[in-house]
Amino acid sequence: MSESSGNTFIPPIDLTSRSISAQFASHLEQAIMNGVVKPGSRLPSERQLAADFNISRTSVREALSELESKHLIERVQGRGSTVLDPMSNTRRLASMLESVDTELNNAFELRESVEPQIAALAAKRARPTHLAALREIIQQEENERLSQKESMRLDIRFHLLLAHATGNPLLLTVLQFTFKCTEHVRERSHHTPTGRRISHMGHQLIFEAITLHDSDNAEHTMKRHLADVRDVSALSR
Repeated sequence: MSESSGNTFIPPIDLTSRSISAQFASHLEQAIMNGVVKPGSRLPSERQLAADFNISRTSVREALSELESKHLIERVQGRGSTVLDPMSNTRRLASMLESVDTELNNAFELRESVEPQIAALAAKRARPTHLAALREIIQQEENERLSQKESMRLDIRFHLLLAHATGNPLLLTVLQFTFKCTEHVRERSHHTPTGRRISHMGHQLIFEAITLHDSDNAEHTMKRHLADVRDVSALSR
């Protein structure tokens, strides 16, 4: 066992021949997470830990670096290593996830307030040239080897063409603005082959409604498409 000058107790460990630093880091992490080593405690010096556990100072240093990267300890030159509250990591992660959820919700609230109406107007006003261009995009999206970047490019082109088909330049400007605001969310929806396939299937159904000049169905299909993309984006965070 080990006790520092501050009486911080660290349980003993039986080390094997595999990575000593990784085993020691895992041992210290468990002691911190289980509350054996309390937040605010100061760990023994590198020299003391090496002596207590019969390992090299290099292994101790590597283990402490790993714990520091996980925000389980704070290392200050001349003062040693102080144990941090492991629950602060949980709170930090929860805050990050909450931020991602907020970004996702904001992005899709914006898209859902604009794009179904664009689809409905496109169904009423699309000309043969618009339909031909949309059909070409649909065909290109059928390529299962599309990269994330290429899939995103086709996705943006598809939605821009719908806005062009409305004949309303203000709607086109608004849509271009939404692209800038939702870029990170759009990247997540195209991150996996499944996400890219769902995007393509949604575009195909929207295109069919627009080809039939069915504005109600185009609006409904766009809403369903955005809901599917939202689900994919949430899973890819």
